[in-house]
Amino acid sequence: MTTQEKILTKALQLFNEKGIEYVGMRELATALDMRIGNVTYYFPTKDDLVSEIAKGLSELNARTIIQMDDLTMESFLFMMRKTFDNHSRYRCLLLSFVHIIGQNPIIAKNYKETQKTRNETLKMNLLNLQKNKFLKPVSDDELDFLVSSISLIARFWISEASVSFREWPEEAQKEHYVGMIARILLPYATAKGKKEVEEFLQ
Repeated sequence: MTTQEKILTKALQLFNEKGIEYVGMRELATALDMRIGNVTYYFPTKDDLVSEIAKGLSELNARTIIQMDDLTMESFLFMMRKTFDNHSRYRCLLLSFVHIIGQNPIIAKNYKETQKTRNETLKMNLLNLQKNKFLKPVSDDELDFLVSSISLIARFWISEASVSFREWPEEAQKEHYVGMIARILLPYATAKGKKEVEEFLQ
C-alpha cells in the first residue's frame, strides 16, 4: 500500500473501533508509527481525512446500488444486503452521521448530491420491479413512501441496531433490517413478488 492508503486503512480501523469523534490525528500517527507531519502532509485536517474515507464508502455504494432493467425481487433484496455489508465496513460514518454532516461541509455537500442520485436509482429499480411484475402498480405517493422508507432504514440501521440490538451478531442485525425492507415491500408485491420475498425471508 502507499502511505496514503496505509493512513486511510488505519484511520478507518481506529474510527470503527473507537468512534470518529474519539480518535485524534496524533493518536492515528502513533498507531501508524509515523510523525504527525507525515500524516498531515496527506491529510492536513481530520475533516480532510474523514472526507476521503466517506468518498470510499460512496464509491463502493455506487458500484453496488445500480439500476438493473432485469431486476427481480430477490436480486433487489440482495443488492440491499450487499449495501449493508458496505455500511458495516464503514460503520463509523453511519454511527457519527449527524455529527459529520453538521461539522464537515464537504461531506454535507456531497451527501445531498449522492442521496439524490441514490434515491433516483432506488425509484427506478422499484419501477423496474413493477415493470417486471414483481410489484403491483402504485401511485406516485406510494412510490415516494417506499423510496423514503427504504432510504431511511439504509441510512440509520447501524445507529438503531447499536442501541436496540447491540448484543446481536452483526450478521443477524443486517438480516433483521433487510427483512424490514422486504416486509415493507410485501403488501405491494404481486404473487410472484411475494413468493420471492417469502423465500428471501426464509
